Order: sequence, then C-alpha cells, then structure tokens
Amino acid sequence: MDSAPRTAAALGIDFGTHHTVATVLRDDGRRHQLLFEGTPLLPSGIYIDYEASILVGRDAAREGRRRPERYERNPKLRLDASSILLGDKDVPTRDAVAAVLRRVIADCGTAAGVPRSVTVTVPAGWGPARRHIISDAAASAGAADPVLLPEPVAAARYFAEVLGHGLAPGQTLVVFDLGAGTFDASAVARTDTGYEVLAVDGSDRIGGHYLDQALVDYLGGRFAGSEERAAQWAALLDPDAGAETLRQRFVLYDEVREAKERLSRHASTEIAVPGFAVEELLTRAELELLARPLMAQAVEITRAVIREAGLAPEELAGLFMVGGASRMPLAATMIHQELGVAPTLIEQPELVVSEGAVIAPAAPRPSPPETPPAVPPFTPAAASLSTPPLSTPPHTPAAGAAVPEPVPFPQAAPLTGVLPPPPPQPVKRSPRPFTLVVFGLIVALVLGLLLSELINRGDDDEGGGTGLEDPDTSETASDPAPTPSDLYEGDLVSDWAAVEIVDVESAAGSVTVATDAAADLGDCLVDIRGTDTAEYGIAVPCDQFTLVGLWASDTYELWVYKEQAFEDGKVTTFDTTPVSGEVYWDCPQSRQYCQDQGGEPGIRGTYTDPGSTIGTAAVGSVYELSCYEIAEEITPRGEEAEGFHDYHPGKAASDLMIQVEVPEGAGYLPFVWLIVDPADLNSVGGLTECQDHITAS
Repeated sequence: MDSAPRTAAALGIDFGTHHTVATVLRDDGRRHQLLFEGTPLLPSGIYIDYEASILVGRDAAREGRRRPERYERNPKLRLDASSILLGDKDVPTRDAVAAVLRRVIADCGTAAGVPRSVTVTVPAGWGPARRHIISDAAASAGAADPVLLPEPVAAARYFAEVLGHGLAPGQTLVVFDLGAGTFDASAVARTDTGYEVLAVDGSDRIGGHYLDQALVDYLGGRFAGSEERAAQWAALLDPDAGAETLRQRFVLYDEVREAKERLSRHASTEIAVPGFAVEELLTRAELELLARPLMAQAVEITRAVIREAGLAPEELAGLFMVGGASRMPLAATMIHQELGVAPTLIEQPELVVSEGAVIAPAAPRPSPPETPPAVPPFTPAAASLSTPPLSTPPHTPAAGAAVPEPVPFPQAAPLTGVLPPPPPQPVKRSPRPFTLVVFGLIVALVLGLLLSELINRGDDDEGGGTGLEDPDTSETASDPAPTPSDLYEGDLVSDWAAVEIVDVESAAGSVTVATDAAADLGDCLVDIRGTDTAEYGIAVPCDQFTLVGLWASDTYELWVYKEQAFEDGKVTTFDTTPVSGEVYWDCPQSRQYCQDQGGEPGIRGTYTDPGSTIGTAAVGSVYELSCYEIAEEITPRGEEAEGFHDYHPGKAASDLMIQVEVPEGAGYLPFVWLIVDPADLNSVGGLTECQDHITAS
C-alpha cells in the first residue's frame, strides 16, 4: 500500500487532438503517468447525453458509436469556433475543453490528491485567442492559476533532463512535433535560466488526422471501377446521411487509424470497410506513398525553422521527434535523408510533452536574485506570439519534500531509416608468405617434370631411351583424374579425408568459412553453386578463407575438400545477406520525360538495352536485389539547369543497373531509382558485379 501522502505537487496536461495525456509529480518527488481506465491515453472526445451532461474519454467514445450526432471526436480542432453543435445543443468550445481537463484533474485527485499547480502545454505557434480558451477552460475545470507552457519547451526539458543528453547553454534542439491534428517545428535554445524558443512554424493541415483522410480517399479510389460500389462508398461518406451511416463512418475511420498504426510495425495489414464484404489489403509502401507529400511539407517547415534560428543542421544538439504520428518510420527516414540529421525517437513519443511539463529544469547557472526571468511563463495575460513565453519557473515543493531528480525513461534506439545499414564486408586476407613459397616450389617442380618429359619424348623419337609407353597399349596407364564437376556424380572413391566445415559467416557479396582443418594442412579446393552462378576448384587455405563475388539475396551450396576427394555429407548451404531497394522516382508533373512513361520507371530485360522494357516499377515498391551491371551512360542525367532532371534528389549520377527478381525473370533497374540505404543514398549495400567470378581473397 502506498504510504506516501496522497497529494500532488504538480500536474502536467498535454491536451491533444485524439488523446490527452497527463503526468503527476508527487510531493515526494515521484513522477508518473496518470492512468485512465488502465491506459495513459485518454480519448479527447466529448459526448452530451439527453440530460445535457457531458461525458469524456472512453465513456464518450462508447456512447458516440451509438449516437454519433451527439459526439465530437476532436474538440481541439474546433477551437476557432465559438461553439460545437452536439445533438440539438450548442456547447461553448471553452466548456468542451473544460470537460476534458476537469476529468484529468478529478482523476489526479483520486490517484494522488488535488494538484497544487496545473500546467497545460500548448503549441508554441498558437496566438492569444486559442491560448485564452485553454487557460479559461483550465480555470473553469478547477485549476487555480493554470500555467500554459509551450510544447517544445516541455519536450526540450524531457530531452535534457530525462534522456540525459545534457543540453548546455547556447546549444539548440529542434523539436519535431507531429501529432494527430497539427505539426509544429521549433528551435529551442538552452539558456542560463531555462529555455528559449528561437523560431517556430507549423501547420494545422499536417498530422495523423489528415493522413487518415488521405487513406480513406485512397480506399475510395478502389471502388470507383464499379458503379454500384462507387455509389455505396459515396453513401458511406455522405455528410447528410443518417445516424446509422454516421456510425459506419466512425467505424471506418477507426479502422483506418488502427491500420495506420499497425503499419508502423508491420509491412502490410487489412482494413475491414463497413458495408463491404471483403477486407482491403494495405501495405506500408502504399501508406508511405500517401504520407510522403505531408512529410515533405513537414521537413521543409523544419528546414526553414533551422534556418530562421541562424543555424545549419550539423550545428544542432539534436532533433527530437515527439507526438504519436511521429512513430511512422517514413518521418524519421525523410528527416535523415533531407536534413542529414539522425533524429531521436523514443518508444512512446506521445508521453514526452506531459512529462516534460512537470520537470523542473536544472539551470546550469542560476540568475542573480535581482534579475527577473528572461521570459515569463504562459498565462492568460501573456504577451502575443511575437514574444512567446518560453519556460515555466520550477514549482517549489512543500517543506521537507525532495526535489525530483530526472528518472530514467525506457528509450528506443533513434530511427535512422526504413532499411538498416549494410553489414560490414569480411576483411580480405592477403596470401600467406608460407603459401607463396610453397606455391613457387610446386611451380618449379612441375616445370622441371614437364621439361624432363619433353626430353625423354625427344629421345624416344630418335629410338633411344626407355620413354613412356603408348597410352593405348600401356598396362600402367590410368583414366584421367576426375574434374571437380565430376565429383557430384557420387561414384568417386578416395582415401582422402574430407574437410569438415564448422562455421559460415555470409554477407551480401561474400562468405567467410572456417573448417576443422589444421592451419598447416595447406591448400584445399572449393566448389560453390548458387541460383545462377557456380565456380569449381577454387584454391583456398584449408583452415579459413573468404570467397567474394557472390550475389546478394541468394542461396548457395558449398563444398571444401582436399585435392580432388569428396565425401557425401560434407556440404553446407547458406544464404547471402538479403539486400532490398525501394523504388523512388522524383517525377512531378513538370518533368515531361518521365511523365511520358506514366510516372513509373521501367524495368529492362537486359541491362544494355533501354528498349528492352519488360514492365514498370511502381514508386514505393521494394525489390530483392542480386547484383549490379555497369551499363553505358544512363541518360538523362545532370542538373536541372542543364536541361536534365535527377531521378532522386541527393543521389549522384550512376551507370549501375541493379538486377532485380520479377515474375518475368531477372530484370534491371537503374541504381538512381533505388534507395538501398536511406542513410547513404549512394550505397549499394554490398552488392557485387553480376559478371564477376567467385574468387578467394
């Protein structure tokens, strides 16, 4: 049983579009998320019943499915309206927000005691009208002297104090806040007394809510081919439809939002569309194709904010991604690609802001007593956005209460892209000096024997000596020694012991093999066969060797044997490291040469002939890559000013054609159309040349 006093020193509330999150700071310094029916995410929707009482959270969502005309799912998106129509009653927007905040404050009182201070976070780019609605709603909900704190300041506190990145005075952090209904990018500088927002910009048209709508529109396009299904879809989205249709539409948007979240973890999922018998398959590639325009806007806004702060991306202390929608892998990938900054993203980015709201920043150097704070906290009487409030004075705990220390938070590794970096290639081994000496002696011996045989044959031709017998009549003549390719017939008997393979370490274009042979055993032979490549009789050191020139994403069989001896069962099968590439083609309407091809790059049947097209590669498709060929110069190429257009911004011109597997067989895509490693656009991920022979190194 909790013996600590059931009082709360502070409560931080992040009032969001889809969900509201709150963090409690107790008098004894403990900090934890406030749970609502077992989860930290409280639905922000409100419902008005027939007695004009307002329900909040999951109760509102449950009733809203039955009476959707009485339910508002996203009151934060309605702040610019004076009231919200629920059923037959107009509810003032301030009262709608107050209902959500009142539920949070009440649950805090039950769990930890009535908070003595309440901080509500708001976007840094909001003007006074929206801020006053929030502050008035918080006061109406029971918060005495509520404080409004810019969301990026709360995020910066979390980055420095909880994650322990140690922002020093003068360093700047960019906060990339992608929520359900809004996006904000802010440059936040650490000062001697707290934090200062240097620049901020954002959009109310970027966020998970708008991606949901894009997904709904995309699904509707699948039904356009049938007149009956198109009419059924139109009826489902009819804004003037009855309550039953409205209920189905709510279910549709719930399905789409959940599918979007699943695609952050899986490559594909299915969506059950209300009223349609079949489930619709949706892939991550399709989602990212729809999300890319929104993410591109967000990245450009972020770039502009960094520039406005007078910094270059490499001068930042970090780029911190917060907000539930930032969990989508494409967001981090595009940031890394376009800005060259590896962003930081934790496992639960939607919890960052509320927790940062109750963290007292540990200022490196306290200000002199006579110096007022550089920037006041947000209050209803705060100045306009031209001088936004940037930090909140730390709450003073009650007498005897410990000052809270930063608590470690489970942190996921920062995202760096959709595809992992290619594995390191095995170190190529130089020939051993001992092997070179032995090889030289063997060559000298063989040359000596050949010279001796020629001399003897010369003697035989002259009728002298006792040279070799005619092979057709000699009783000592033997059949020619079998070649390595003959060994697979299973009819060779030998006294030589086969070498046992004990370890195989494969990469994209190579394999390193260790055997049980002694280091002084000398050289062995290797036979290796892949799907379309094979080499026989490769001379290698018996104990350990590396083969190069393999194809990626392939399965190989490999034999190691001494001389020409082979025993059944001394074979190993392994797969080389899969290498995949995602198709990307920068082909807007203004670029006629690629529009003429339908906006999708062609797949060649042969890498040398541009006219051998066997199909097209849809943008966003992912292919398994095998190897590359060097073609003649691929055109068009070069800079826009020269009359050409890059296929992929940021990629260098390349004459590589990458072999991909397609239903028609092996096809070839120009490398400039493929993303193999988002962190290095010009990396081929360890692929080797298709026509190279497999050799030992």
